[in-house]
Amino acid sequence: MRVVMLTNAVAPDKLGGLERYVRELAGSLATLDHQVVVIAKRVRGDEPLRESDGSGVVTAHYRVPSKRNPLFVPLYPLVVATDVARLLRRATRGPQPVILNVHHPVPAIVPMLLRVPYIYTFHAPVWREILPERHDSYFLPVGLGRAGVALFRRLESLLLRRARLVLTLSRYMQTEALDLGVDPGRHRLVAGGLDTVRFAPGGDPRPSSSTGPALFTARRLVDRTGVEQLIEAMPAILERLPGARLRIAGSGARLERIERLIERLGLGAQVELLGRIPDEALVDEYRAADLAVTPTQDLEGFGLSTAEALAVGTPALVTPVGANPEVVEGLSALLVSATKSPESIADAVVRLWSDQEGLAQVRSGARDHVHPRMSWPAIAARYVELYEEANRAE
Repeated sequence: MRVVMLTNAVAPDKLGGLERYVRELAGSLATLDHQVVVIAKRVRGDEPLRESDGSGVVTAHYRVPSKRNPLFVPLYPLVVATDVARLLRRATRGPQPVILNVHHPVPAIVPMLLRVPYIYTFHAPVWREILPERHDSYFLPVGLGRAGVALFRRLESLLLRRARLVLTLSRYMQTEALDLGVDPGRHRLVAGGLDTVRFAPGGDPRPSSSTGPALFTARRLVDRTGVEQLIEAMPAILERLPGARLRIAGSGARLERIERLIERLGLGAQVELLGRIPDEALVDEYRAADLAVTPTQDLEGFGLSTAEALAVGTPALVTPVGANPEVVEGLSALLVSATKSPESIADAVVRLWSDQEGLAQVRSGARDHVHPRMSWPAIAARYVELYEEANRAE
């Protein structure tokens, strides 16, 4: 089978949940002897336009205008459309049938307009992220605001409704897709995937303090991921668990605000910002932590960081937002805070740490909760089933 993945960016060019998902899914499909091409944007100017990695996946990069260009927003779809159309023609050339699996709405405009059939893996409603997450990244013309968001919502709805199948990684994201007009008969649920070979128990754990847990979170430093709320919870946690410490991995637009918050709260000795770290170090951080925390405030489409923590055997505490509760469902009610507020996060950390017997039970069942169900071999096999289903339906 020939599979073409069309997306915004892909790891390692950009490190994020969606980017890693596409890369690892593509590699897993390649190990099953499928021909896989990933079409993704060129993140850096020195990246080759076409490359092949050791897994057998070919990545073709499309060009994008510079974000420093004041006309970036109107230019972006024009430049992308031209290059994506060219790469799609090349990737789909030949007599062998091709499955086109789209993972992001912007480049998906091209196959929709060209009437190329596609399957859509719906990771998140991008229309809801345009203003809160992108305003520090590029210039938005005055007046775009709500009108632009409304227009993009209609576009995203159209893209989903034109798809042969729409796949989501959680029941929460299924609800978002249905809200955009997806026919329930064309929706399929697919568990989120992660590398459970790399994210596995092992190594020597960091010695824990009897007076508080070693906390860890891996998050993009943007508003919706809740890093600031977790930091704001630390004074209340430290009041009751003075040995608690927090390590934060990730980068993003709110870094300077977060640094000022840590300084203002006097948490320089208890909270450490690690910046962006490689996967090898990420695994070590999860293993060394007593508790991983996913303090999401909005739009958690799957909860990859939560699943990664569980895969190494580390209990993962989450807020009741998006797909977070689904990932820990069936492990323990102690793993979900009452609300997403700093006060609730603090209460949940203290409550969970105080119940050492319950914590031990979670720790013993954490790995089995996600492996092998969310392992890439299982997820890739599910995708092949859905690709075959789409072909039969033609």
